[in-house]
Amino acid sequence: MKKAIIYILASMLLYSYFYELSAMKLVFILLGLISIFAISRIPIKAVISAKYPVILLSFAGTAGFFFYPQLATSYPVEPLIIFLALYSVAFYLVTLEEKGQDMYKEMAGLSILFLSISFNLAMAGKPVLILPLALSIMFFLFVLGRHKTVLLMAAYTLIITVVLVYKHIPVLSASVPIRDINRYILFATSFVFLVISFFGFVKQGGQTKILTFFGFLYICVELLMSTGLRMSGGLLYQPVIALCMISPLVGLMLKSEGKRI
Repeated sequence: MKKAIIYILASMLLYSYFYELSAMKLVFILLGLISIFAISRIPIKAVISAKYPVILLSFAGTAGFFFYPQLATSYPVEPLIIFLALYSVAFYLVTLEEKGQDMYKEMAGLSILFLSISFNLAMAGKPVLILPLALSIMFFLFVLGRHKTVLLMAAYTLIITVVLVYKHIPVLSASVPIRDINRYILFATSFVFLVISFFGFVKQGGQTKILTFFGFLYICVELLMSTGLRMSGGLLYQPVIALCMISPLVGLMLKSEGKRI
């Protein structure tokens, strides 16, 4: 029963990102649901073992943009950069909770990763995603009680924003026109997923709970900025990328540490 409810909510959430349905959009939504089922069947150890490759790929993207700035225009790397931006941070937060690092090492590691991600997003033409990602990290760290790290992240976000504005690179974009029914479904379903993942994170803890809670926290912050505050277009401009980011989170939600939900 719980699985069926999650699949129904996921279908509603994915549908709302596509505004008006067509045959092709229905195919994408169906593929998203299939990927949710596939990910829910993957052993948890295989999922968590991807954390270091994902983080290293994010740094590799930074090196690629540094030595070959035309990478974003020469190759279709934008979806991959956006995907890595979210999941590299999520996996780092898993590692952070796992190892219980010294505060200064924790701050240094997160700072380097965040700067790398921000650089990648700016070079890929998606600087509008930096602010919602930064806010999501700060909210998550606040929940964990890492208040000094929150202040550091706020300082980095302010500096990056000032630099981008000085370079005439937009950090905000026009809001996306969206029907009221889609807006309500987006808010309702994403908030329900956030609440479910939050209670799972607080009550049970564990690696998948961290991934899903942080992931849906980012989705909700991005939606709030783009539909509620009308500040950033973000993922609403690219529903296929949104599908690729949300489907793994829902698939992980159907898992628990060592057993299926």
